[in-house]
This record gives sequence, C-alpha cells and structure tokens, in this order.
Amino acid sequence: MLKLVWLIPVLPLVGFLINFLLGRKLRLSEKTVSVIACGVILASLLLTLGAFYEYHWSYNPANEDKPYITSKEDGGFPHSFTWLPGGLARNSQGQQAGSLSNFDIEWSYQIDQLSLVMMFIVTFVGFWIHVFATGYMRGDKGYYRFFSYLNLFMFMMLLLVMGSNFMIMFIGWEGVGLCSYLLIGYYFDRQEAAEASKKAFVVNRIGDFGMVLAIAGVFATFGTLQFHDVANLSAAYPQEHLWQFGLMSWLALGLFIGATGKSAQIPLYIWLPDAMAGPTPVSALIHAATMVTAGVFMVTRTNFIFQRSVTMMMIVALVGCLTAFIAATIGITQTDIKKVLAYSTVSQLGYMFLGAGVGAFIGAIFHVFTHAFFKALLFLGSGSVIHAMHHEQEMPRMGGLKKYLPVTYKTMLMGWLAICGIIPFAGFFSKDEILWKTFSTSVFGGGWILWLVGFITAGMTAFYMTRLMGLTFWGEERFRKVHGEGHDSHGDHHGPVEPRESPRSMTLPLIVLAVGSLVVGWVGIPHALTGGANLNLFERWLEPVIVKVHAAPATASHGTTAAPGTNPAAASAAESSAAHAESAHEPVDSKEYLLMLLSLAIAAGGIYLGRVFYVKRPDLPGIWAAKLRPLYTLSFNKWYWDYLLDVKGVEAVKTIDDALWAVDAKVVDGGVNGAGWMTRFWAKVTGLWDKWVIDLAVNATGWIARAGSYVLRAAQTGLWQNYALLFAAGLFVILLYYVYPAITTTIRGFTGK
Repeated sequence: MLKLVWLIPVLPLVGFLINFLLGRKLRLSEKTVSVIACGVILASLLLTLGAFYEYHWSYNPANEDKPYITSKEDGGFPHSFTWLPGGLARNSQGQQAGSLSNFDIEWSYQIDQLSLVMMFIVTFVGFWIHVFATGYMRGDKGYYRFFSYLNLFMFMMLLLVMGSNFMIMFIGWEGVGLCSYLLIGYYFDRQEAAEASKKAFVVNRIGDFGMVLAIAGVFATFGTLQFHDVANLSAAYPQEHLWQFGLMSWLALGLFIGATGKSAQIPLYIWLPDAMAGPTPVSALIHAATMVTAGVFMVTRTNFIFQRSVTMMMIVALVGCLTAFIAATIGITQTDIKKVLAYSTVSQLGYMFLGAGVGAFIGAIFHVFTHAFFKALLFLGSGSVIHAMHHEQEMPRMGGLKKYLPVTYKTMLMGWLAICGIIPFAGFFSKDEILWKTFSTSVFGGGWILWLVGFITAGMTAFYMTRLMGLTFWGEERFRKVHGEGHDSHGDHHGPVEPRESPRSMTLPLIVLAVGSLVVGWVGIPHALTGGANLNLFERWLEPVIVKVHAAPATASHGTTAAPGTNPAAASAAESSAAHAESAHEPVDSKEYLLMLLSLAIAAGGIYLGRVFYVKRPDLPGIWAAKLRPLYTLSFNKWYWDYLLDVKGVEAVKTIDDALWAVDAKVVDGGVNGAGWMTRFWAKVTGLWDKWVIDLAVNATGWIARAGSYVLRAAQTGLWQNYALLFAAGLFVILLYYVYPAITTTIRGFTGK
C-alpha cells in the first residue's frame, strides 16, 4: 500500500478538477457532486489506513524507523521526479560554507510516524466534514464550486503534511492559504466575507515572509531541503544556550514567524475569528483538522532545529502561553457562537505551542489529534444550531434549544466536556499532558509560571464554554421573543422560528466525532494513571521523529558554545520519555497526581460558575460586568488588538506610505520629470538651431550654387559667337569702367555743370 501513497493527495485533486470544470458545464446534480467530493476523500482515507498498516507492520521493523520516502534513491516509489532543477549552488552559512550543493528539488513524499498521524487526522475528520456539508449546503447556488474548493483544500493540506522537503511543504502551505481565501470569501457578495478573506490572505503573507527566509537559510546552511537530510546534518551543530542567538536560532525564528501566521498566534491571530464569515463546514475544516494546525505540525517536523536553540524554545512557549490566555479572556464576552469557538481555537493552539516550546512535541501533536475531534464536533454542532435557527448566530437570541435539537445537544455535550478537560474525554488527556510537561520542563527554568497561566486559562475555558452551552441549549427560550416577527439577521423574512433537528447527513458526523471525542484520548493515557506502566501508545508511536539533543562541545563556526554537562536542555522531554519507554514501568512523580487533580478542580469550578451565571442566575453577568467594567470592556473589545493592528497599525502604515509617495512623486518623479523636460527643451532648441541656422546655411549655399549654375550654364553654350559676344561685352564693360570718369567729365564740360 505504501507504493500507492502518491494517490492520497492526487484523489482530492481529481475531485476538484471534475467538480470545478464539469460541475456547472454539465449541470451535475447535488448528489453527483457530493458523491464525487466525498468519495475521493474516503478513498484517500482508506489508502492512508492501508499505508499506516504496512508502515507499522512491514516497512518500519525492517528499516529501523527510517522514513519511507517516495523516491528511487531512498528505495521508495520509483516514479519521483526532479521538480526544480536548480543546478549547483554554493553554501554560504554554517559548517559547510563555501562548498557546493545541488539545488535540485525533488517532488516526493515522506511517510513516517508524524505524517501518518496528520494524514489520518486530515482525511478522517475532513471526510466527516464533507459529509456534514452535503446537508448543510443543500440548495446553495454554488454547490459544485463549494465542494471543489473543499477538495482542493484537502489536496493542499495533504501536500503540506506529506512533503519530504521544505519546498513541497511550502507549496501546500501556500495552497491552503489560497483555499482559505476562496472558502472564507465563498459568499463573495457579502462585504464581511470579502473583507475577512482578504484579511486572512494578507496576515498569512506576513508570516510566510519569515518562513521563506528560513527556507533559504536552511539551504544556505545545509545544502539540502530534504527533512531527513537536514535532521541528520543538524546533529553536528551545538545547542545554543538561553539568551544566545546563533544560526539555529535565526532559522527557528523564521520558521516560527511562519507558524504564528498560519496557526494564529500573537500578534497574527486576528484573521482567525473573522474567518467565521465563511460557511460553517469551512470553519470546522480550517479550525479542526487542517490549516491552523499546520504551524504546530511544522514546528514538530523541524524540531531538530528548534531544539538547537533554547532561546527560541522559550519564545515559542511564551507566545503560546500568552496566546492561550488572551484568547480565553476574549472568548468570555463574545456573543456570536462561532466566534466563541474561534477564540477557543486560538487558545487551544496556544496550548499546543506551549507544549512544543517546553519540549513536549509529542504532547503538542497529541493535542492536535484530540482537538481535531472535539473542535470539529463543536463547530459542526454550532452549524447544526445555526441551520435550525435560520442562520442566527447570536447566542443571546437563542436559549432552550435542548429539547428541539436532541442529537445536536447530546453530541455537543461530549465536545464541551472534552474541551473543558473533564476525564475521561479526550481533551483531558492531551491538555493535562501539556500542563504537566510545562510544569516539569528541563528545557529552561520557570516552567511553573507558564503552568500557572495555562492552569488559569483552563478554568476560563471551562467557564466560557459552559456559557456557550447555557446560552444556546439551556434556560429560557429567548428565540421566540426576538424571532416573533419572523426574520433573520440577514434581513430575510420567514415564519416564526421552530427549531428542528438537522437531517441525518448532518447528525451522523456529529455522532462519529462525539464518539471520537470520548475515546481517542485513551491512546495517550499518561503513565500516572497506569501506575507507571508505559501504555501511552501515542507517545511510543511518535518518539522516533523527535530528535534527541545531547550536550556537545562547541564545534560550530558561528561562535556558539556548549560546555559538556552544563546544557540546560541536555535531557529533553522527548529523550526522557524515550528512555522511559524502554522500561515497562517508570516512577511517577507525586506532583503529577496533584496537578491532575487541580486541573480537574479548576475545570469543574469553571463549569459550575458558568452554569450559575448563565442558567441559575442570569442576572449575574450584568452585575459583574458593571463591577468589572474596565476588564469587561477590554475583553469585549478583544483587548483592542484589532483596533491597534487594523486601525492604528494600518493608519501608521498608510501615513508612512503617503510620506514615501510624496517623496516619490515630488522628489524622485520631480527629478526624473525635470530631467525629461530639460531634455525635451534642449532638443527643441538644438532642433531649431539645426533647422534654421545649420540647415539654412547649407541650403542657402546650395541655392546660391544652383542659381549661379543657371548663369554659368547660359554662358557655357559651346558656340564661339556667344563667347565672342561675351568677350566683346566684357571688354566694353571694362572700357566703360575705365573711361566712365572721362565721359562724365566731358559731359559736365559741355553742360557747364
């Protein structure tokens, strides 16, 4: 089956081409479009499962954790090809500076433990989102166009996670950005959707700039862009200590800037909440299984670079921790059900980066894995609610939907408990893993401070998610008052709202994802819950792709040093877990039990407060909002971050742009235009001089010569009589000239004058 992995991304591409090129031309029915779009994703999922099976049971044991790369040189699929034949290039950085490398980029895929996990997440969750969309988008005029975009999105995301080198990953990286622009702006006739899609596109390009620089730096340093080769070559570089910022730190910084844009971290998270302007299945796809998790995947894929810089590890952890906290504070006061979920996504992504920053890369991917299930469930559940409420998204205009939407309600309960971190749901296992690894990290000091922020954030998450459930499903049926006249937020008139459960095509995905939200966490059960027995299948599966960084003497050319035995991250979390995995049991720190209990306690406390505030005492939110007015205002206005970036930031850029335009228009253009005017002026002057002086003199000479020639030709007849006549005339004239005075004197004598 590994020989067929190239089909996994190709099938969604085929689905895109069929629906996009033929959907309108042949007027394909909604059923035909659905079968094509969902069928290709299902086929990719089955191929992924087959590749998973073969890699684990046949390929991996014989090749000792070496990744399967679809190139002839690596013994994989033989029909790979050179995509970019760049020729020889000289390395300019690092230990190989001055040597020549071949810049031939290969189109190939890398199948290993990490890519298989991501391929499963993308195809499995993506398939059920496709199924949900068949019901949600029914009757839409652009049905074929919507599903073609979804298929294209899946193709790009699979490229991103399967690429064997930075360039293939970057193609997928940019491709999902393009598809998000198309899908967020799917309702292109709505101003909000158009602006949101542009915002997502522009903000992501800012992050991509850092990533492009990092990719160039990787080739300049290592002379290759293949992940496997770069991982091996990076082992020769020493680890850069805290506050040192050498070559590895610069490479990691560029990559992380790209990750902040794609995965919506501070300061580039502002595009994600606005992305709610697209259809709900789009929100589920982008937030749960694909685009926004790309940054976490990329950081984990390149962990061999990040682990060489303790400074960058700390920066990743700090940014993730702050993003988780700030997004949670904003989620508390938002009223749009999808925007609450959007801020919860930003917050959960912050947890993932926090885990990666403290060395728990496996924990970060584990949270990606569990989050894909419960976040897709919550988004699709909100889509079911919106569908039942005639596209109403404001939670204060809902309430009491529990009895009208029983399947949606029961399944969303599972997602709610999972994201709150309640055992035995999936979110508990992954979030608790990150919090424990943060508290006990040996990568840098002060992990308990980050743990404390993450701990408080967990309580806020439980509170605002309970608020979402309370305002939507519990309490008074407020929708009867606000929808009594029969209209929706878009101004469309309809009858009074009578919520009804969604069709089977929409509820079946909810049930599947709800079951997943309950059970998938058990594949990463922590050692503490098994009495030290190593039953964490997820950790054992991913350990081979996490590089084990050892303290090493300085050998790098960029001046960093690492004294043996003094490296603060000498034993990374991954290395530690790998060593522990070799034994059947390992000692369990009693503090882990305590922290686990505290996590459950604060989640329960958040749920209790949320229920009191929004179900039992609905007057309390107003009272406390008045008491904490400054904090409420700050949260409601999203910390004014959009205002600062969108308004002030853009205004500042516009001011600078205007100043640059003035310099360009009045100085640069003035100089250029002045030089042109002077050139034209002197050209006219010299033209007139040439025409009226030089040409006139030349022409006059010619004219005189020509006129004289008439006289001379008249005289030069060849007849001697004429020459004698002229001779006589000339002689007469000469004589007259000489005798003229005597003649005049004689005449005066006769006349007496």
